[in-house]
Amino acid sequence: MPTLNEVKEQIAVVGSVGDFANALQQIAAMRMVALRNQVLNSKRFVDEATEILKELKYYRELLFLEEYERTSKKAFGKNEKKEEKPIKDAVMVVSSNQGLCGRFNAEIFKKMENYIFPRNPDADYYLLGKKCQEHYLSSKRFKLKFFPYNVPDNFTAKDLIRLTGVFSHYNKIILIYTRYINTVNSQVVETLLVTPPTPIEKQKKGDKVQYLFEPSIEDLIIDASAKLRAAAFQQQILDSRLAQYSAQMVGMQGASENAKVMLDDLGHEYNKQRRKMIDKKIGEVFAGSALW
Repeated sequence: MPTLNEVKEQIAVVGSVGDFANALQQIAAMRMVALRNQVLNSKRFVDEATEILKELKYYRELLFLEEYERTSKKAFGKNEKKEEKPIKDAVMVVSSNQGLCGRFNAEIFKKMENYIFPRNPDADYYLLGKKCQEHYLSSKRFKLKFFPYNVPDNFTAKDLIRLTGVFSHYNKIILIYTRYINTVNSQVVETLLVTPPTPIEKQKKGDKVQYLFEPSIEDLIIDASAKLRAAAFQQQILDSRLAQYSAQMVGMQGASENAKVMLDDLGHEYNKQRRKMIDKKIGEVFAGSALW
C-alpha cells in the first residue's frame, strides 16, 4: 500500500499530466476551428477544377488519337502500334509531425502495410510527416524506396514546390491521407493525385464531334495542370491536418477526463491514508498518557 508521501507525489504527477492534456486539447481545438473553414471553403473549388482538368485531358487524347491515325495512314498506309512509355508510379503518404494524436498515425500505417505496400512493391514512396519517417526509415522490415520530405504544420504553397515538381516524372501518383469527416470521425483514404493515361476507344462513324479551344487545348492543360495539381495537393494536406487536430483534440479530451478520474481516486486514497496516520498519532498519544 502506498505511503502518504507517495500518494501526494502521484497526485502532483497526474495533475500535471491532466493540465498538459487540457492545454493540448484547447490548442488543437483552436487550430481545428481556424483550419476547418479554410478547408471547407476551398474544397468545392478544387473538386470542380479537378473534374475540368480530367475533361480537358480526355478531349486532348481524342484529338491526339485522331491526328495520330491520320498521319500514320499517310506515312505508312497503316496504323502503327503506339510505343508505350515505361511505367513508373509513386505513393505519397501524409502523417503528423507530432504524437499525442490518438490512432491518427496508427490507422495510416495499417492502411499502408495491409493494402498499399503489397499492391505497389516497385513504387517510390514519399514520406510527408515526421511520424511516418520515424516509423519506416528506422525499420528494416520494408525493402522499399523511401524518400522523406518535410512539411511543416503551418505550411504554404512554397513548401510544396519541390515536391510538386516531380509529378511529371511519374505515370501515376497515389496519395494516402486522412480525410476529415467531422469532429469525431475521419477516414484514411487512397486517391490518385496524378492519373495514368486513359485508353481511348475508336469513335463510331457519325459520332465525330469538333472541339474548339481558345487558346489551344495544349496551352490550357499546360497552364492549368500544374496549378490545379498543386492546389489539390495542398487541399488534401490541409484536410489531413484538420483530421489530425480533430484526433488530437478528442484524444487529449479523453486523457484529461481520465486524469480527473485518477485524481478523484488518488484524493480518496490520500484521505484514507491521512486518516490512518491521524488515528495512529492519536493512538500513540493515548498509549503514552496511559504509561504516566
